[in-house]
Amino acid sequence: MTNYKIYQTRSQSKSKAMVYYLIDVITSFFIKNKPVETKNPENILIIRNDHIGDVVLCSQVFREIKKKYPSSKITAIVSPLSKSLLEKNSHVDKIITLDRFSINRIINSLFRYFKVLKEIKKEKFDVGIDITASLPNIIFLLWMPGIKKRVSYFNVSGGRAFLTNSLEYQRRDHTIKFDADLVEKGLNFKIENYWPEIILDKADKKLVNDFLKENNLKKYICICPGATNTKKQWSIEKFDALIKRLNINLKDYKIILCGGKNDSKIINHLSKNKNTFPLLNFNLRLLSHLFKKSQMVIANDGGALHIAWVSGAKVLALWGRIDLTTIRPLKRSIIIHHQNKKSNVDNLMDLITVNEVERACYSLIKNEPRPIIPNEIR
Repeated sequence: MTNYKIYQTRSQSKSKAMVYYLIDVITSFFIKNKPVETKNPENILIIRNDHIGDVVLCSQVFREIKKKYPSSKITAIVSPLSKSLLEKNSHVDKIITLDRFSINRIINSLFRYFKVLKEIKKEKFDVGIDITASLPNIIFLLWMPGIKKRVSYFNVSGGRAFLTNSLEYQRRDHTIKFDADLVEKGLNFKIENYWPEIILDKADKKLVNDFLKENNLKKYICICPGATNTKKQWSIEKFDALIKRLNINLKDYKIILCGGKNDSKIINHLSKNKNTFPLLNFNLRLLSHLFKKSQMVIANDGGALHIAWVSGAKVLALWGRIDLTTIRPLKRSIIIHHQNKKSNVDNLMDLITVNEVERACYSLIKNEPRPIIPNEIR
């Protein structure tokens, strides 16, 4: 019998934990599976169809699988937004695009999932691994297509009965290791290099270099002011004030304002400042090279932040979440983060001041990347 306590993770509420627990208890009465072992898988499916940053942080698994099984065919299922990140990745043989399942758009989601299900069924995969740990993914993309070995975490979504090799989600390590560990266990091999990568070719680099030359962007700072939700968002007013100060003290640097289609309003507002260059919907793979050649990247927690540090750019991360352990930038970075349990502020991003961000900018310009974490978690 499944133990309810293992469903009570930090990542979900008690009500969700109970729902997933009941799903597993009930379905386990009707569906029985035994663990499946695979020695030399020839056709492997990896699913990570959620956020851009999550795809970046699990990119190493494709390289490591190919290193271990060079003759295997690796198919990745990612969201349409993330596709460009893998398009030049020689370790990925095929990319299928699929937005994650949405209850709010259930008819549309079902249509898209059944369409992909048919495609998966034709492929006859030996192994399917859902890194996203999504119940719809487990059912529609692993179980229903009849993949022989089905691997994922069960206690954060339910779906244990639909998996042949179910694993308990115990979040302790950084995401780059945590995601790789799931693949390690699913394919029974040891990953040697956990470092993620975004692979470009010479043509990609030339496109970025030509873009910079055409727009006379020699010395520049990238600012990514967008965020997926308000809990990760530093205010537009503070970004505006920061840009005004940088224009005074770092007047030789152009400021490129980067964002996606949902960031157009904030970028249009900030681009009213002098010395700014708005850049919307730039190819994400090319964006990694743009970041790498910049003097620094200033970003909220999100996809752009992870593209930046993985690409080797100097990063100033504005952090609202409490836990820095699992998903923080790991090199050439300054992290500004407040943990003030006595404060009544709902959004920790509101505690970050323009003064401390400005000071951190000058530290990065002087090549002094180091953690700046007020009220640091020890």
